[in-house]
Amino acid sequence: MWRIDFHVHSCYSKDSAMSNEEIIKSCKDRGINCIALTDHDELAGALEMEKSGLFRVIAGEEVKTADGEIIGLFLKEKIRAGLSAEETVKEIKTQDGLVYIPHPFSKWRRTKLKLSALEKIKNDIDIMEVFNSRNFFRTDNLKAEEYALENNITMAVGSDSHITCELGSCYVEVEDFSSPSDLLTVLKHGHRVTNLSSAFVHFGSAFVRIRKNLEKVFIKKTGNV
Repeated sequence: MWRIDFHVHSCYSKDSAMSNEEIIKSCKDRGINCIALTDHDELAGALEMEKSGLFRVIAGEEVKTADGEIIGLFLKEKIRAGLSAEETVKEIKTQDGLVYIPHPFSKWRRTKLKLSALEKIKNDIDIMEVFNSRNFFRTDNLKAEEYALENNITMAVGSDSHITCELGSCYVEVEDFSSPSDLLTVLKHGHRVTNLSSAFVHFGSAFVRIRKNLEKVFIKKTGNV
């Protein structure tokens, strides 16, 4: 059986400091044996982990589209930010990837996909995140599950981890799979385990983002790397 956390960020994201090595160790310690590594507008970390062969990873990217965030899974090439939701979906499909919609009804996230865009692409959505551990309100997750059920969309869950203590807070346990289509099949019968993270984890990722921005300013002013 595979225990998959479908939404994880590494140090390749602007608001995470976790190295691939730290992610792998923490996941193994918590019984997670597969993740979708979905950095913000970046694919390099996921491809690096995939190439290492040290841990099973689904190479993904959380793309900031003009209409909000969409995750592409099983990607081979980075997708540029700023495209429309429809254009981003087309790019994902061109790579034979899966379209995964993260935190679609999270009230406090400005980056969530706009409802108008969600309606336009709903027939092309492969997986909807029906539980995100970072959502403040359980009702946001329940609304995502209701939408997925109403529209016959395959469901998954993600911790949205940015710091190690979050890893594995939720996952889906599935049978083995060998392709994107296989994954969709086994997900339909998967067992979802869900837990909300503490609100304090947001301070952790905010601190990392501020630190990284300050480091950029320091490097720009001094020329030191």
